[in-house]
Amino acid sequence: MIKSCHFFGLIALAAVALHGQTQPPTTGAQYWSTDPNLDCSGGQSQPFNYTISLPSGGTGYVCEATGNFIWLAAGGGYVTSIRVAGPASQTGVSASGAIGVDYSFYDLSGNNLSLDTTSPNGAASGNDVNFVLSANQPAEVDLLGAPGGAPSYTAQITGSVYVVLYCADAITCGTALPQLIYSAPPTISLSVPISWDGNQWTQWSTEGVDDGGAHKMSLVIFNIPAPNAPSTVATIYTVRVYDSTGAQVGIGTTPAIAEYGTYGDLLSNIVKSQLPSGIFKVLIDGGSNYSQVLALQANVRAVATLQVAYDNAPSGSSSVAKAALRPSVKRSRAPSRARPK
Repeated sequence: MIKSCHFFGLIALAAVALHGQTQPPTTGAQYWSTDPNLDCSGGQSQPFNYTISLPSGGTGYVCEATGNFIWLAAGGGYVTSIRVAGPASQTGVSASGAIGVDYSFYDLSGNNLSLDTTSPNGAASGNDVNFVLSANQPAEVDLLGAPGGAPSYTAQITGSVYVVLYCADAITCGTALPQLIYSAPPTISLSVPISWDGNQWTQWSTEGVDDGGAHKMSLVIFNIPAPNAPSTVATIYTVRVYDSTGAQVGIGTTPAIAEYGTYGDLLSNIVKSQLPSGIFKVLIDGGSNYSQVLALQANVRAVATLQVAYDNAPSGSSSVAKAALRPSVKRSRAPSRARPK
């Protein structure tokens, strides 16, 4: 795992319809449709819908957008905040703008993780937060730390966040965009992108600098099944480093990462050999196993999220040696799947 000193300290110094999720309340803004033929194929959604139970005893129909924030840090001086807003409603089209939101928390092994949170529901403890937003209504959820740790929350808790958005139409689901921010006042505030389901792949690459001093790189790898696959296995990922000439100059491996589990560390703790000076390329190779990846670059006390690109397996390896095809040049979203209880 990325301990506090590694993740920020050192790098900063240098469902059934609901698929195991908890249904947002149906007593607020209407984020569902009553049309059993609801088409979720427009925008960035998928060509099918899910049903929810209504207090009236009837059935609602929703489009879903699902994805992961593959690293959270709460406690030990850090707070993870997740922000989202209901999109604007659109006159003349079906887009209502209301959304149901569900965030569920998982530890590094992919098991449920309980956290103290503040949200539109107030202060609470648990492994799930859900609420409803009207069109244009924003909300923030703060992940504070382990239950019972208030007020100081000295222990740092890490893991991932699974996001499900429920919408009455495809346009709304294709427009809403959650944002996660790590903060450690007064010096660190870092925004990271969501990894939408359907965007997992077998090999990823990024570029960075790690001189062992002011400049350091960190990697986070989330082991996730391939799209439409029922499950995956615990996986060891190979990390390769290429210098400015394109020559491979370093290689390392991660521990076995459980299904829906997360592993993160400094690059220098994964690849033990001397890292090249100046810019280099890092290739995260899962063989035939899929993942989502986050890369961070630190420079003294500034931390930035690096662009992570689809890539190919190295020539001659036993992994999938074919070009990585982008699911879409736009944002790609796929339906949620069951997560560990």
